[in-house]
Amino acid sequence: MNSMNRTLVTVAVVFALIVVGLVTYFMVNKWHQNQMALGRQQAQNECLEVIQKMEVDLDEMRAQLETERQMRPGDEIFPTVFGTPAPGRDADALPADCEKVETQVISFFNYLDSRSYLSARDIDGGSEGFFRECAALLMANPPVNIAEMREMFRLVKNVTHFYRVLGKDRLMLAKDILAAEERILEPAMAVFYALLAECGQPLPGDEQPLSIERLYDYAGYFLNTLGGRSYMLRRESRVRMLVSYYAILIIDRANDEKFNQHGIDVRPYIDYLFYDISNQKGLAYRERYLTRLTALRDKYM
Repeated sequence: MNSMNRTLVTVAVVFALIVVGLVTYFMVNKWHQNQMALGRQQAQNECLEVIQKMEVDLDEMRAQLETERQMRPGDEIFPTVFGTPAPGRDADALPADCEKVETQVISFFNYLDSRSYLSARDIDGGSEGFFRECAALLMANPPVNIAEMREMFRLVKNVTHFYRVLGKDRLMLAKDILAAEERILEPAMAVFYALLAECGQPLPGDEQPLSIERLYDYAGYFLNTLGGRSYMLRRESRVRMLVSYYAILIIDRANDEKFNQHGIDVRPYIDYLFYDISNQKGLAYRERYLTRLTALRDKYM
């Protein structure tokens, strides 16, 4: 084979190799692009599945949060404890149904008497008798509201007021009730405030209602005396806020009925409590308290 033929063969082989190489390149490139497209489609489908699942989870979380917002702590056991359905969110803005309140208080005492930690103590008169006894002692021995700092003896009496008046055993029992019934503390306080302050009804088994003037003495004690404030600071924050809230309502009632004999200015206490409740997340009726406090702030501007 002469040199010319060898050159032609070489060129032909090189050309064939180039063609094969180009065909192989385009085929591999097309396969690669197809695989990339499939990979992108698969990744996109997976992302869409994840997004859809996240949207479903988010909707479920929103529904759960809304349910929790609507269902206040203790609402599900309210009928068991108080014998009536849980109050609506606007209940505080309505006049108290005094017959209903009396029924709720009686049901509450029956509920307490059914609790094992109380029934085991064999309390004379049951929980109803215990509450009446404590109320009678407190009404007969009000705290000092005037010139508390004039004598050390007065200050000491105020600081130790509940221990002196009720005694260790009654205080321990009251502490046990508060701890065991923490979940229904808010509705219980609302019911008793309605009974005693708004309806002016006596405790079950009593003939005379508690003196609103004596309730005023205790409201002033908690808000406006060193002894009362020191006692409040030793309590759990939720209890402290609730006692302050109802103390403010009683002082407001005293202003309306012209028996604020100690001249207690309720305005700073409203502001302090509004700030505290605004930053407290564990209150069942938080919105109700803030609405009422807002109305009081406007009233005393």
